[in-house]
Parts: sequence; structure tokens; C-alpha cells
Amino acid sequence: MRFAMKKMIMGVAIVVLGLASCASSQKKIEMKREKDPQFQYEKAVVCMQYGMTNEAFKYLNQALALDPGHYLAHNLMGLAFMIKRDLPNAAQSFQKSIEVNPDFSEARNNLGTALEESGDAVKAEAAYLKSIEIDQNYNASYNLAKLYFVQKKFDLALQYVQLSLQKYGRSVLAWNFQGLVYESRENMSEAIASFQQALKIAPGETNVSFNLGLAYYKTGEMVKAKDILEKILPLAKTEELKARIRELLKLIG
Repeated sequence: MRFAMKKMIMGVAIVVLGLASCASSQKKIEMKREKDPQFQYEKAVVCMQYGMTNEAFKYLNQALALDPGHYLAHNLMGLAFMIKRDLPNAAQSFQKSIEVNPDFSEARNNLGTALEESGDAVKAEAAYLKSIEIDQNYNASYNLAKLYFVQKKFDLALQYVQLSLQKYGRSVLAWNFQGLVYESRENMSEAIASFQQALKIAPGETNVSFNLGLAYYKTGEMVKAKDILEKILPLAKTEELKARIRELLKLIG
């Protein structure tokens, strides 16, 4: 009896020591992770995904304190500043990311966006072109196409949105934008085809459906236009879009 009790006590002691050892090991692992810049960066990524921008800044600052050359953290810091509409600091963060890794095309694309929104179209264009030069970054091609569209350089806008689609053909935004470019050039058949392709990828995109309905209206295909507009009216998410749909339906009669 005493022997059995003694064995049981020893067993309990071994379990307790084992638990203590596990707890100690876990604590060491946690301490090591806290000093890992990549771990801090990954926590910031999660915060950004959930809209916790202020919390993301905290982890990004920790990541960069541990590794000032963490180019991904600099880039994400820039995106966080963009959300805060702090464009000068956003541009500075993207520039730091590029200084560490000149071949990181996404930071150059993001820098272009920050510069464009700051009103510097010339430097924005240069940043987009460099991003495209590195690896044909399709986001940069799309953004450059939009920049040229605003400048009414429709041939260049078409060239770069098509380049974007060559790299990533499932971009609803790019297909829709290509439709708008064709429409501006009065090439309505190609515009309609582009809007239709966007809707094949994302059938529920009411803005694209409106653009398609409007294109049919402009080509005189009133039945098709009315059918589309009546279907999307109850699905429109903004009052602005609903008002545009109602206005166009009145014109159709």
C-alpha cells in the first residue's frame, strides 16, 4: 500500500515537473517570438485585415525597431498611413521599403498611388512605370491606365489596362475599366464585351451591370438596357446608384 502510494506521489511529481518544464519552454518560445520582427509584422497584417490600423502601427513599430531593414513592414506602414490619409508619411514609408529592396514592385506601385493622390502625377507615372518594368506588376499597369484616362490619354489608358489583364485576367476592376475606356473611344461593341466579361467573373457587381445597361442604351438596345436596369435597381447598394438607374429608366420609358 505504502509502495503504491509512493509510486503515485512520484508520478504526480513527475507530471508537475513536466508541466513546469512545458510552461518554461512555452515562455521561452513566446519570448523568442516577441523578439522576431517577422512575427511582429504578421501580427500587424492580421490587425490590418480586421481594420485595426492603430494596433497595426504598434506592431509595425516593434518590427522595425527589431529590424530597420524589414521592407515588408515599411510597405505595410505606408499602407496604414494611406488609410489615415497621411500621404507624406505614406510616401516616405514606401520609399524606405524601396531603398531596402529596389526590386519590390508593389512598394513602387503603392508609392505611385501616394504620389498621385498628393497631386504629383509626373512622379506617380514614373513610379508606376518602374513597378511595371520590374515584373509587369498588374496593379501598377491598372493604376497607370487610370492615370492616363484622367489625363484623356485614352490610347495609353487602353494599352496599360490590357497589359494588366494580360498578367491577371480575372480582375473585375480591370475588365470594367477597359469597358469605360472603349466607351470613351466610342467603341461600344468592345465596351459591351468588356462589361460582360467582368460580369462573368462577378455576376453580382451592380456598378458593372449599370455600365452594361448604359452601353446598351447608347447603342439603342433599349429592351436589353431596361431588363438589366430593372433587375439591379433593388440590388443597388447606394442611393447615388439607385438615382442613376431610375433616371436612365425614365429616359428609356
